[in-house]
Amino acid sequence: MRMPRPRPRALPLVALVLAFGLGAGPAAASPWTLARGELATVVRFDYESATEEFLDDADATPFSLNGRYQAIGFTPDIRLGLLDHLELEFWLPFKQVSYTADPVILLPAPEGGEGIDYYQENIIHLSRSVFGPTDLNLALRWQLLGGSEALALEGRLKAPTGYEAPQGTFGDRPRSKEAFLADVGRYVAPENVRDDVTLGDGQLDASLRLLGGAAFGTGTFVRLDAGYVLRMGGAADQVTGAVRAGQLLFGRLLPYAGVEADLAVERGRVIGVSVAAVDPELPAAEYGGTNNLELREVRLERDRAVVNFGAIFRITPEVELNLGHARTVWGNNTSAVATTSAGIGLRTRYLD
Repeated sequence: MRMPRPRPRALPLVALVLAFGLGAGPAAASPWTLARGELATVVRFDYESATEEFLDDADATPFSLNGRYQAIGFTPDIRLGLLDHLELEFWLPFKQVSYTADPVILLPAPEGGEGIDYYQENIIHLSRSVFGPTDLNLALRWQLLGGSEALALEGRLKAPTGYEAPQGTFGDRPRSKEAFLADVGRYVAPENVRDDVTLGDGQLDASLRLLGGAAFGTGTFVRLDAGYVLRMGGAADQVTGAVRAGQLLFGRLLPYAGVEADLAVERGRVIGVSVAAVDPELPAAEYGGTNNLELREVRLERDRAVVNFGAIFRITPEVELNLGHARTVWGNNTSAVATTSAGIGLRTRYLD
């Protein structure tokens, strides 16, 4: 008598892939939802840095005036199993964001000479720092398929917490290059500097995403997500997607890698005029007024592609540690940010 071939034991791996969704943070929301009454809590710490930016679909260029962006973030994240196949998640990042750059004088010196008043009144400091909560995020996921192959539908809302919204380099007025050039002396003033530091875009997003995943008896998993982001407040809508894969090793270690992208599908509204350096490596002392500046109309519009990799280590069946790194490798109107993350996740029950 021929014995039936045993099926691969997928459930332990599915549980680990579910934990991948927990430990990797909101960007890796899982199609394997929590069971009814389960609670997953994740605390993640991030360090971000950048010395380059992507502008106008070009290659990354250095920030002008030796600019450097840095941010330290702390994100508490909670997932609740409301019903079988239905879960709620919410998270609220807190950030300390800073941008440092060399001071510069952009207005020409008076004909009578460069007196002390000229320097005191016209030195522009672009360095800024801000701390606070960023955007409150809520997500509801309905698991359509379960088991070793999973599919879920996710609705997500992102709302600002009241921080100052982004503007152009010298404020939200003027909103055209022509108006800026018509009255340069009025706008190029130290008290008008608003650029380079913000906690977010300051507007509401609503998105719908399809999350898919497959786990194999070999210990391999793959993830494929796709969605559309409706951005309010004049920001450009986006299509978004992600691909991830990982391999379970030694029953406890799960290295993974992936890529994710957000692409604008329309033009966003103009929020001010910004300046980019024609030669970003030119020292501040050699600027010679506005000769090294190129005007840009800043829009609430962004594209980006990010590669990421990391590993999850299962300390106990309920506790996991996640270490990861991500880098923006292409984009438009965004910085070439490198992010290093460390997180710890705990899964328990809040209902018996």
